[in-house]
Amino acid sequence: MKHSNRKRVLHYIKKNHGHSRSDIAKALQISKPTISNIVDELLEQGWVQEKESERASSSGGRKPYHVYFNQDAYYIIGIDIGGTSIEIAVMNLFGTIIDKTDLDTQKHIDHNIVTVIAATVNELLEKIDIDSSKIYGIGVGVPGITDVENGIVVDAPSLRWKNKPLKMELESLLPCPVYIDNDVNVAALGEQWKGTGELNRNFLMITLGTGIGCGLIINGELYRGSSYAAGEIGYMITDKETAEKSYDQTFTGYGFLDSHVGGPSITKRMLNHLGESNNNTTDFSAKRIFQMANEGDEDALEIINESLSHLAFALINVISIINPGLIVLGGGISKSMNAYLSKLTTIIEKHLPIQTEVVITNVEDVSLLGAGYLLLKEHESILKV
Repeated sequence: MKHSNRKRVLHYIKKNHGHSRSDIAKALQISKPTISNIVDELLEQGWVQEKESERASSSGGRKPYHVYFNQDAYYIIGIDIGGTSIEIAVMNLFGTIIDKTDLDTQKHIDHNIVTVIAATVNELLEKIDIDSSKIYGIGVGVPGITDVENGIVVDAPSLRWKNKPLKMELESLLPCPVYIDNDVNVAALGEQWKGTGELNRNFLMITLGTGIGCGLIINGELYRGSSYAAGEIGYMITDKETAEKSYDQTFTGYGFLDSHVGGPSITKRMLNHLGESNNNTTDFSAKRIFQMANEGDEDALEIINESLSHLAFALINVISIINPGLIVLGGGISKSMNAYLSKLTTIIEKHLPIQTEVVITNVEDVSLLGAGYLLLKEHESILKV
């Protein structure tokens, strides 16, 4: 009961800034002496701070004291491991990023990359002068299927990892708890914490990058599936005839939708489309192809429209099953999608009577923030949300 009350009080203070002890007691219906004792404990442990009000009480007595959550009591490390780059951030308990850095994934993939990640974390902490004892824990997003309970990366094709005990390896190198999850699930948590998902208990986070992923928030909770593979829509079939043939996989282990909507697949199909007439094969990133389409290039527009068609039909299928109130697009390709959002929603509305809003995330560093929120949701502590 004591632990439960301490947790209730701390979470109330975290959500309701600057209330007095009397206010807290009244709101939580806990006796004033009990609240006073709990606040004293939280003050001693550094979880909260108490400040004197600038105004005197209405009765003309001494100025009341108000209690505030100490967002800098500890810090969280968020790590987003991608096939191209690895981002690492240190944030406070409110999700304000103090500093961040990044690594080239492929440069280190064959050179004990976990050791490199741990060393980079320590370098970042030293740079911003935060002692490792102030780190509450680490959340990690990984591009593949993850066994969340045991901290194992079951399969991450872009990293060439299978059954990798990432949690154990990182915890052996860094003195704090580590929690891992699929990178798209982590992005969904970031959107839930700081984005439009905060007001929606049923929404999908679709990430468009090297591959295509889907994080599902259902009734306010992240849904992972029976074997942690929920949302692997990269394997979804959006063209039966093509799928029955031997289609060209962009990466081994990636699915049909990945190979028609992912960034590398857009580039590959553009180069195949141009064939020998193309004299410059180095300037066709997905971002550049979207720019060319915006400028009216017919070849680029054909490639982008084909990708949008596959994405739209994938979303139609997912909406039909999940019935989310909102779909949020994230990932590198989403940054080029503004001009095509209306086309995407037009295709969806043509084939589906269910009204579902489709938006592009406006949360900067959504995956890093989600990694931090993963820790807050999974780690058994007074802070667990």
